[in-house]
Amino acid sequence: MRQPQPVGMRSRDKIFRLAPGLAATEALFDSLSDVLFCVKDPAKLYVAANSAFVRAAGLRSRGELLGRSASGLFPSALAAGYEQQDEAVLSSGEAVQNRLEMVTRPDGAIGWFMSQKVPVRDAGGQIVAIAGISRDLSTSAEKGASLNPLATALAALQKDFAGPLRVMELAATAGLSVSQFERRMREYTGLTPRQLLTKARIEAAAKSLRSTDQMLGAIAIDCGFYDQASFTRQFRAATGTTPGDYRQAFREGPNA
Repeated sequence: MRQPQPVGMRSRDKIFRLAPGLAATEALFDSLSDVLFCVKDPAKLYVAANSAFVRAAGLRSRGELLGRSASGLFPSALAAGYEQQDEAVLSSGEAVQNRLEMVTRPDGAIGWFMSQKVPVRDAGGQIVAIAGISRDLSTSAEKGASLNPLATALAALQKDFAGPLRVMELAATAGLSVSQFERRMREYTGLTPRQLLTKARIEAAAKSLRSTDQMLGAIAIDCGFYDQASFTRQFRAATGTTPGDYRQAFREGPNA
């Protein structure tokens, strides 16, 4: 007697029938190691992913991913943020473009991604899934910094992020106009100078949240945010969770 398909595989087959292009898309993204690709059904369960996403989730095969939710793979506070974003795409039908996101891995290492999410529609225009990609920003940002005229500005961003850095001053250190500097920085790192500054500040704050008991207001000031409210707003935008919930999640463990 034929065994019934697992729920995840049934959902995958259904969505691939409704949106046939997804099968080819998954195969194409399988060749990329620095881009994470996934598709979720309307219940926010994974139905497709490339090999890079499977590895990033700590799994050995795509089959282990199918039918699972973000809450079964990532810290609960972060997973809640991802699923809120999914719900916004499903309910509004609007894409999420160029969202800078921080991911904290189980070993405490931090990764940064530029993410996009779009609704997937069938032939009748109904939303049947969500497709997303996240590009790993570490590769381009780490290549040949010592040979690049932007190296001094990048070093300043990494070292003096807590201070009142100005784009005009950073551009001057690179010997460029503001417009040239912003264009070159985006080409080189994938981010604008302001995004890079926010990235440095949030990364430093995340490390403090995981390793110290410092008050949130003090962390905000030490890391260059205007105040705790600004810190909370920008941290949530990058991680999907509040600083307090982030601290709690990584004190309790990855699936608390």
